[in-house]
Amino acid sequence: MDRNKVNEILTTITSVLSFFGTLFIIVSFFAWKDIRTTSRRILIYISTADFFTSVATIAAITNFWLSGRENQQVCLVQSVIGTLSVLCSFFWTVFMALYLYISVCKKNARLAERLMYLFHVCAWGIPVLIVAMAATMNKLGDNGNKVSAGWCWVNKNLSWNDQVFWMLLAGKFWEIMAYFVIAVLYALLKRNMRKELHENNRVLTQSTAIQAQKAERKLIFVPLIFVLLRIWGTIRFLLLIAKGPDYKSFDWLLILQGIGDNAPGFANFLLFCFFTEKCLGRFHWCLQSCSTCFTSKTQHDRSSSLQATYGDDVRNIQEPIIIINEHNTINGENDHLKGHVNTDYSSIQY
Repeated sequence: MDRNKVNEILTTITSVLSFFGTLFIIVSFFAWKDIRTTSRRILIYISTADFFTSVATIAAITNFWLSGRENQQVCLVQSVIGTLSVLCSFFWTVFMALYLYISVCKKNARLAERLMYLFHVCAWGIPVLIVAMAATMNKLGDNGNKVSAGWCWVNKNLSWNDQVFWMLLAGKFWEIMAYFVIAVLYALLKRNMRKELHENNRVLTQSTAIQAQKAERKLIFVPLIFVLLRIWGTIRFLLLIAKGPDYKSFDWLLILQGIGDNAPGFANFLLFCFFTEKCLGRFHWCLQSCSTCFTSKTQHDRSSSLQATYGDDVRNIQEPIIIINEHNTINGENDHLKGHVNTDYSSIQY
């Protein structure tokens, strides 16, 4: 099996995981009112962008599998959607870090909320402007996997200088800037939280201290995951710049980029949903509710059948079962309430 086939399979799997991961983040935000914080809303914007990135990648690879060749029109549409969504994801990821820095470190939540209007203008407006310029000037198209990994991006038929310029403007410049800005802001956040924990250790409740420590640990993973996922495409771009237009990158770099560039949606799902107690508790509660509803319906159908067959004599059998079920339900609710964690560190909760 050649490298392109391996890359296509792994990229498709990663894109599908991100598709469902981002979908869960978006649906859970609208389904559960108690997680609708501003930071979670920014995560929704990031997830929306990552959702369209995964859709564009799946569409590009599926089209190639079905037709066996690159369709120019599909390639153009995919490159427009993919470039736009990736740029929006970069901007919103940086703005998430900036929002948390202003709210937590500067203790100015009002300013952070006011800046949301500016964030919207920049995070949506700048990518739309860049992609509109690139599309109208015929700068987007088949990249030949020079710096992409199975999807269309900057047209490979442009002059070398033109390719480098548009690769920077349509992604790599903002990506590299995001590395540094996110790393610095999250490092300042972590230092500030550690300082506050040390100074207020005596007055913080045990639950608040535990939450703050968990949030502090999570702050390490945000920039780390972002860099680890996106760095492979950056390395390929820098090697291309250093070696020239005829450079062919290593197979393992191509495959790692195919996985990493399409994994942020799934990574955010794991970090901010699967490993977040509030979302995980909500998910377990939904599963328990569904299980309880199904069990109740099954028992109701069974009792109706018995009632129709044996008449009133079945009531003597039913009553102990009903009492036991009610008792188990009450105990289950009490256990759930005992395990519920009250979030006092709301400004850093996702």
